[in-house]
Formats: sequence, C-alpha cells, structure tokens
Amino acid sequence: MENREYRKVIEYVKNEIKRGRIHLEDKLPAERVMAEELDMSRGSVREALRTMENMGMLESRQGSGNYLTGNLNKAFQESISMMFLLKQVSYSEVNTLRRAVETEAYTLAIKNISDNQIKQLKEVLESMQTVEIDELILRDKEFHYQMIRASENHLIISIMDALEEIYAASVEHMLRSVSEQTKNKLVLCHEKMLDCMIRKDEDGGRKAVNEHYDLLESCYHRKK
Repeated sequence: MENREYRKVIEYVKNEIKRGRIHLEDKLPAERVMAEELDMSRGSVREALRTMENMGMLESRQGSGNYLTGNLNKAFQESISMMFLLKQVSYSEVNTLRRAVETEAYTLAIKNISDNQIKQLKEVLESMQTVEIDELILRDKEFHYQMIRASENHLIISIMDALEEIYAASVEHMLRSVSEQTKNKLVLCHEKMLDCMIRKDEDGGRKAVNEHYDLLESCYHRKK
C-alpha cells in the first residue's frame, strides 16, 4: 500500500474527529463506506486500518468493527523496546529520560495528589520496609506508578507507561544483587519523596527523586 493511501485514511479519521462525528471509543465507519468516500479499494482501506491498529490508534473487534481507542503509547512502547533490543538505547538512557519526566511529574503530583492517593503511597512504602529484593522491585514500581498518576498529566502518564517495561527491567537488572545498605538507601529515597509530598516541599521532593535515580545509576555502573 502506498504511503499516500494510508495517509488518506488517517486524514479521513482525523477530519471525522474534528467534525465531532467520531469520539474516543466510537465505532468507525465500515470499510465499504470509507472506501467509497475516499475512492480507494476496500483492501487498501483494510490494510491502512490494520496499520492504525498496530500503532494503537484503534482496536478491531471481531464481528463488530473498528473502534477508536487512541492507545498511542503502545507504538511508542514497542519502538523503545525494539531500540533497546537493537542496543540503540541503554538502561542508563531510559533512566535519564524517566528522571527528567518524573521530576516534573512529582511537581504536579504535589499539587494534585488526593488524600486517598497519599494513603496508598504510605501503604506501599510501609510494605517496602521488610520485603526481600524481588518484592522490593515490585513495590518500587507500584510507588512510582501511583505517584505518576497523581500528576494528572495524561501525556506524562502515557510516556511513563510506554517506558514502564524497560524501566522495570532496568531496575531489576540494577538491584538484583545489591547490598542491604543499598536496599535501605532505596527505601529512604521513597520515604523522602513521600514526606516532601505530604509537606508540599517541592524542592526537597525533586531532590529526593534525583537521589533515587542517582542510586540506580550507581548500581548500573557497578554492574557494567
């Protein structure tokens, strides 16, 4: 399929959204309808829709049709994963990106976090105190997951979701054989993050986030 044919289908869907005819989770017009309106073959439309599905723009439901989902971080996640497998990016580079984005997410979370979210973070933090390293890795993931969502910034959340698979692998890689002292330092970083969030101490909280990533970086370089 020529690129211009694929672009015609993309532009058609975008125009339908602009006109208010299609909204998130709505069913798209049938392939036959789009083929007629765009003067394309149904095969070309079908192939374009399949490409859009692979990019996370829509979901094909058997026997029902195609639905607009807007799960675009799916394509980003797959691209990052492939770049990592091809050694075009490293664990360290992924952590550098997450550090930058999460520092801003923390600033927003301080302003937007609810009492219930604070409670959830406290529960996660308490569970980090006594667990072994395998469980600590999972608790670290949950803590950051809750904090990032408290930012209420959908673009930040999407970016961090897309990086989550590689980040989780990098944390596991870096912390698998750390000392008890390093484990305690990691828990302390999270304690500082939460304490500063409760006290609305933006500067202290951002410093704690950076301490967390500094610790991961030091683990990474020791593993190399």
